[in-house]
Amino acid sequence: MIHKTYQEGEDKMSYTPQLLINNKNDFPNESALSTKVNNEWQTFTWSKYYDFVIKISKSLVACGLKPGDKGSIYSYNRKEWFGCYSALQMINSASVGVYHTSSAPEVEWVVGNSDSKIIFVGNNPNDNDEKEKMPIHRLISVIDNLDQIETIVLMGEDIERLDHDKIITWDEFINKGKSINENSILDLMKTIEASDTSTLIYTSGTTGNPKGVELTNKNFEVELDSVLEVLKFNQGEKYVSWLPLAHVFGQLVDNHYWVRRAMHMHIVDSPLNTVDYAKEVQPHLFISVPRIYEKIYSNLKAAIDSKAILKIGLKIPGLSNVFKKKLKEAAGFSNSRFAISGAAPINPDILKLFQSLDIPLFEGYGMTENTAGITINYHGNNKIGSVGKCMPFFNIKIAEDGEVLIKGDNVMKGYYKNPEATNETIIDGWLHTGDVGEIDSDGYLSITGRKKEIYVSSSGKNVAPLVIEETMKSIPIVSQCFLVGDGLKYCSALITLDLGVILRDKLGIDPNQIPKDPYEQNQMIVDNGKNLSDYTDNKEVHAEISEEIDRLNLNFSNPEQIKKFSILPRDFSIDE
Repeated sequence: MIHKTYQEGEDKMSYTPQLLINNKNDFPNESALSTKVNNEWQTFTWSKYYDFVIKISKSLVACGLKPGDKGSIYSYNRKEWFGCYSALQMINSASVGVYHTSSAPEVEWVVGNSDSKIIFVGNNPNDNDEKEKMPIHRLISVIDNLDQIETIVLMGEDIERLDHDKIITWDEFINKGKSINENSILDLMKTIEASDTSTLIYTSGTTGNPKGVELTNKNFEVELDSVLEVLKFNQGEKYVSWLPLAHVFGQLVDNHYWVRRAMHMHIVDSPLNTVDYAKEVQPHLFISVPRIYEKIYSNLKAAIDSKAILKIGLKIPGLSNVFKKKLKEAAGFSNSRFAISGAAPINPDILKLFQSLDIPLFEGYGMTENTAGITINYHGNNKIGSVGKCMPFFNIKIAEDGEVLIKGDNVMKGYYKNPEATNETIIDGWLHTGDVGEIDSDGYLSITGRKKEIYVSSSGKNVAPLVIEETMKSIPIVSQCFLVGDGLKYCSALITLDLGVILRDKLGIDPNQIPKDPYEQNQMIVDNGKNLSDYTDNKEVHAEISEEIDRLNLNFSNPEQIKKFSILPRDFSIDE
């Protein structure tokens, strides 16, 4: 499938650092970024945000960073994350995002392999005050193995200052750059070339250490131009940032599209609070992985099923718009013009319910190696069950073995310091995704699974577990699903329960009173005189799940259907 050719611009006006300057000049007093401080919104205008970035840029130069150098950012989303990323871009250095949940060995590998000279350390909002989960403690446990790190910057007063000669506070860092002239920063920005590495994003495979995907300025420019062919938001429209900024989806939208369209960013303080922030902000654009939509779907479905007036009202012309408006507002989508689901398959039932409520939720597909997006469904071009048509300027095709292949200027420069893996992945200009899919006669792509994850049943049938697992996770009481069936006669599943749904549906707790943290949810179950085992071993719960599995099995061929399942006594941990 071939789409119109991309025509590259002749100047650097569309690179993100220059666009930030444009926003400072064109919208100096308009809202750019909002974050909560002591539960109150604090807002940066574009002028104020630009000044923030310049201060960081000057301090980076004072710390010895030059064009082509790398700087790591180890934290969950916060205003300093955005500022450091923008500043590294401004001086033509490359950012290296490190997930806030990364273990000490993972941090050691990513920071060391990337040759980072400086690392910014922030917070893990879900560390439960356990030091072994805090980024600064994990980093310090391996810092002696990272000789190339010259400076460790704490991203705020909320980060514990440990005793190490490389550690400096945020204020100490900013003070370093006071003698640097702003013009010297702008001169560095002028050195930016299309082929320069903009960021390194580390992706995990099934074996070995994560590989650093090198994405260039041109990769982001072309990807953004393609997105803008199908999706245009306006200056000042709202967006919530919750996807970790170490993720390509988060970086593309939160760090680049945000600036490109001069939108108003609202930073979520914890992934657990994403839905609450959406309800408060009512964003125009929302992006997520399926899990968040599964949670919202569960709450919407429970509200509709429990109230006869809603069931009836949604079917009556005139009344239906009133009820839809209330449900959309309750879910955080009253202003939504576009919501995207990616990174994993989403159950079509979720898409159907959202779209029936006039919530424009669409599924797309892509990967880190192609700068996030390659196909997308959108208004007027939507086929539920597919991941959409190929986006403008790019090509996709299906190899003889069913693998999805991608070509375009959004394809990565390569894996950092790993030419062997690069040559195995990009062959004759085509990116080999590792995903198996089909393109129908209308040009819509469907993903059926990962080549390496597809297993063969004892009857010889190929089974792709990912789509089946994600479909089963739409069962309200199910938190996670893991398929078992390689070499066996049939598929079985290991299932874990959603504690929030137990509290809501089994114990009758008001959803607004249910904590977001799983530890607190479990304690609330105990405080109500129950234990998780009262539900994992419960015949009625088993029957409820069995009935839903039987219904969802109809979406799959007989060898793909789940014949048996077991409920585990606890949820999977992030390390599993």
